[in-house]
Amino acid sequence: MFAPFVGSAQQAPALQADAEGSLVKWMTLDSAMAKVKTQPRPIIMDFYTDWCGWCKQMMRTTYANPDLANYINTNFYPVKFNAETADTIEYLGQKYGRIPNNKTNALAAKLLQNKLMYPSTMFLNNFDKQKNEFVFSMMAQGYLDNTKFEPILIFTLENAFRNSSYDDFKAGYDVSFYDTATERKLKDLKWLTPVEAFNNKDSSAKKTIVLIHTEWCNACRVMQRSSFIDTATAKYLKKKYNLVDFNPEITDPITFKGQAYTNPRTPSPFHQLAMALCRNNFTLPTLVFLDEKMNIMDAIPFYLNGESIKNITAFYGDDIYKKKSWADFMAEVNKNKK
Repeated sequence: MFAPFVGSAQQAPALQADAEGSLVKWMTLDSAMAKVKTQPRPIIMDFYTDWCGWCKQMMRTTYANPDLANYINTNFYPVKFNAETADTIEYLGQKYGRIPNNKTNALAAKLLQNKLMYPSTMFLNNFDKQKNEFVFSMMAQGYLDNTKFEPILIFTLENAFRNSSYDDFKAGYDVSFYDTATERKLKDLKWLTPVEAFNNKDSSAKKTIVLIHTEWCNACRVMQRSSFIDTATAKYLKKKYNLVDFNPEITDPITFKGQAYTNPRTPSPFHQLAMALCRNNFTLPTLVFLDEKMNIMDAIPFYLNGESIKNITAFYGDDIYKKKSWADFMAEVNKNKK
C-alpha cells in the first residue's frame, strides 16, 4: 500500500511495463546527468547484475507499483546501472571501466564503496555545479519493498536531510502513519486557522508558532503528525504558544498587523501572508515563530524532527534567544546530555 504519498496512479497517465515488469522509465547515467544540469531533480541509481535474482524481483514488485513508479517518474531521474558493464562510463569528469581481472565496473565499486551487494540503490540530490558533486548522497543496500522505499524517497526529494538524519526521519514517518496512538495525540493539540489566529490581531497573550505546509507535501505531513506530539513537548507547546496550521493555498483575506493580505493565485499560487512570514524565502515546510506582538522571531525551513522542535520551542518560548545565541544554547543542551 502506498498510502502516505499524496497523489496516485489515477492522477497520472497509465504506464506500460517494460520486459522485466517495471513501470519506472529508466534512463542512462549520461542522460540523467545531462538533465540534472539543466532541470535539477534527484537521481535514483539502481545497481544490478544480470545474475541477481533479487534485482529482478525488485523490478517485478517494488518498481511495478503504479503509485511509486509515477512518483519516481515525476520527481526523479531513475538510472538503471549494470554493476558489471564492460562499457566505459564517464561520471563527474572521470572515466570508469571494468576493474582488471574483475567483472565489476570501477564506478560501481567506487559508489558502493566496495560493498558489492545487489540490488543496491543510491539516492542523490542537490547537484552543485561549481563543486561538481551532489550535496546529498545516500545508499540503501538489499531488496527494498514499498514500505522501505517510500520514506527514503520523501527524505531525498523534500530535503528532509537538511535538518535530520534518516533514522530520525524514518522514526517520525513510522509514528505518523503506523502508530495507532498518533490520531489521539494529534487531536489533543489545538491548531488554529490563520483567520482565527491573525485577523485584526496585533498581539497575543502567548507567542505563536505557524506551520506553513500543504496537503501534498509529504515531509510536512510527517512533521506535523510526529514532531509535535511527544507528551512533554505537547504540554509545553500548549502552555507557551498558540499553534497555527497555515495551508498557503487558502484564499481567505487576512489582516495581519494592520496590513491586508490575500491570495490572488497569480503570479504565485500561495497566500501573500505565507510568503511574508517566510520572509519571501518560501520553502515547505517552514516553521515560523512570532513573539507576543506578532513580530517574526525566526522562520525555519525544511523538516524538523521531534528533538529539534523540543529545543527550538524552548529557545524561543523561554526567551533564551534574548540572552544567548543558538550555538551557545545547543552547546549547553549537548553538554547536559553527557
